[in-house]
Amino acid sequence: MDATLVIQSHAADAKGTWIDLCTASVRDWAAQQGYGYRLLGDELFEGIPRHYRAQVGNRLPILADLGRLQAAGAALAEGYEQVVWMDADVLLWAPKRLGCVRVTDACFGREIWVQAGDSGRWRVYRSLHNAFCAFRAGSVVLPFLQRATRSIIERADAARISPQMVGPKLLSALHNIVQFEVCDAVGALSPPVLEDLHRGGGAALRRLVDEGGNDLAGANLCASLAGDADLTAVCQKLLAQGCISG
Repeated sequence: MDATLVIQSHAADAKGTWIDLCTASVRDWAAQQGYGYRLLGDELFEGIPRHYRAQVGNRLPILADLGRLQAAGAALAEGYEQVVWMDADVLLWAPKRLGCVRVTDACFGREIWVQAGDSGRWRVYRSLHNAFCAFRAGSVVLPFLQRATRSIIERADAARISPQMVGPKLLSALHNIVQFEVCDAVGALSPPVLEDLHRGGGAALRRLVDEGGNDLAGANLCASLAGDADLTAVCQKLLAQGCISG
């Protein structure tokens, strides 16, 4: 058995040119590192508690917040030494910059998020995200996050559950206290950055580059927020360039 397993998931009807480019980039990176690779479908959501499902309804990203933790735990129980999760809309355009993943307990991606601020200025936020996460066998963080995620959602007012409540918001809040291991090589591209990449340049993209975006190995394309950006064209451009450039 390979010591490390890489897991991704997307629905069967989500297949398409750009998502295939993303998953192929991660699958190829896993092969280069000698890692196992597993692409899940709706079975990601099997085993999610009934009350959690009732609270969340059809909000798949919040179901996936727990599903990825359970999938990681199940893989470690199979005997893998380490599990790496990447969302299906993560594109790795410079896999050598990511290289070998080696964590001591748990690791999460960190994003450079560029968005419009007051007076036309671009603001930058750095926070953790779970589009990339990795766990080692014996992790104490993984079972804690599973329990915390279930508890938060099951006790919440269903009408007030925000999209990132048990994902980036929870991880960033905990990180401020306990300081998780982080991976800066896999970030996230905000809608203004995606639009600039689609157009061939712009102020948001330049700000990302100024903040270190050209050091990224890849990023979550945040497909649900992408708007009118042509993600196939964006993927092809990034893969051809091998870097973020303004």
